[in-house]
Amino acid sequence: MLRDAAAAEPDRWAVVVVGGERLRYADLADRVGRLASWLAGAGVGRGDRIAVCAANGLTFFDAYLAAARLGAACVPVPGGMADPEVAYLLGDCRPRLGIADAAGAGALRRCGLDTVVEGSDRHRAALAGAGDQRGEPAPPEPSDIALIIYTSGTTGRPKGVCLSQAAICANAAMIRADQSFAAHEVYLTSTPLYHASAGTRVFTMLDGAHTHVVLRRFDPGGWLEAVETEGVTSTIAVPTQVSRVLDCDGFDRASLASLRLLVYGAAPSGRSLILRMRDEFPCGLYHGYGLTESCAVVTGLDAADHRALEGPDDPRLGSVGRPVPGAEVIVRRPGGEPAAVGEVGEITIRTPKVMSGYWGDAAATEAAFAGGWLLTGDLATVDAGGYITLVGRSKEVIISGGVNIYPAQVERAIAAHPDVAEVAVFGVPDDDWGQVPAAAVRATGGGRPTAAAIGDLVAATLDRRARPRHVVFVEDFPRTATGKVRRTALAALLE
Repeated sequence: MLRDAAAAEPDRWAVVVVGGERLRYADLADRVGRLASWLAGAGVGRGDRIAVCAANGLTFFDAYLAAARLGAACVPVPGGMADPEVAYLLGDCRPRLGIADAAGAGALRRCGLDTVVEGSDRHRAALAGAGDQRGEPAPPEPSDIALIIYTSGTTGRPKGVCLSQAAICANAAMIRADQSFAAHEVYLTSTPLYHASAGTRVFTMLDGAHTHVVLRRFDPGGWLEAVETEGVTSTIAVPTQVSRVLDCDGFDRASLASLRLLVYGAAPSGRSLILRMRDEFPCGLYHGYGLTESCAVVTGLDAADHRALEGPDDPRLGSVGRPVPGAEVIVRRPGGEPAAVGEVGEITIRTPKVMSGYWGDAAATEAAFAGGWLLTGDLATVDAGGYITLVGRSKEVIISGGVNIYPAQVERAIAAHPDVAEVAVFGVPDDDWGQVPAAAVRATGGGRPTAAAIGDLVAATLDRRARPRHVVFVEDFPRTATGKVRRTALAALLE
């Protein structure tokens, strides 16, 4: 894809790092080729791994693409991980080499990994291709692993999700078609490039020689300026980022005239926020659902769906939409047969962009598939129109007195309160019932609902046992770097 893009549009901007470097396609292809040559001379070859730890910037493009040129895999290491976590990850994937910025290099080196530091003499030599030249490397195979992205590990030890070159290229074609890329799409990344949804876009935007604009770090003013200055046509944001953009003093609908599509996801969004987005952004909205194991999005509530929403009670408002072309998504009963309309079941996926497996874990890989279908562990219902609505993770189901309570259903009921900005529901131990539901609530700032009002909202629409027995009000939630609520930390809020 990179070679074709450079041949077709050599002078088009390939990567624009806001406040930093810009590379045209011809320059990116040349730079990646030289780095790949240096890596080959350093002994990196097909099947090897390279660890990458850096803030958003060119380092990810360099490493991801040069490694792929050799049939090697990049393993992104999230910044800010504690040394024991980094040590576990590196011990599991056993990379041959590390590439990092100054901040990320310390953690890799403390774990004993030979690391090329951005801006160093060795880094400059690597980008110049200076080193032990071993000739032109053999072309990579479609089955070669390009990325090993470790899951967040919020429910146990992280597992390395292996994404092949074939899966990543299939994802690029599917995203381009489903999100209706323009002839020259300009995409803005403001979430970490070590995450699947952002990291796979490094490859996706090559398919058609599009421009990838990168914010090193999100801030609402910088986001707004980047959209206007760079003529951004599409982007993805998590709900907390969207809220901050809308509340920013510099928000001006007219300055976002270039933006045609805002993709939001990675964390639940309140109904009031979605309707506000539709009213205040001058572009289409797209809500995606997916997971690292499927190269991100496999279902979407698209721009037409958002335009058709009839108000806060429209059932589609809480939906993640329908399967994208190229992805089969079926909600199944425990026995494997499709669930009935409205019945809770597990989401299963079959698509060319699914993972090859978990790195070094044959047992976990086997458990993740059944008859060629990926078992997501996500629970959902599907309506007569094929719209899928999440109700929670199978491991997060609250079993109270023998009754299954699904956190997402309770969260949707509570989020209907006008003074609730965000809510997370979780189970806590109870001597009589085994577990009871609890709710952590972030208020809008315009007021604070009472615990009784929250309970009444739930009891009016769900089983009375779904009514939260405990309510705690928070300024914000413990989160992962991509904005997801860190659910394993919620019980500590009550303490």
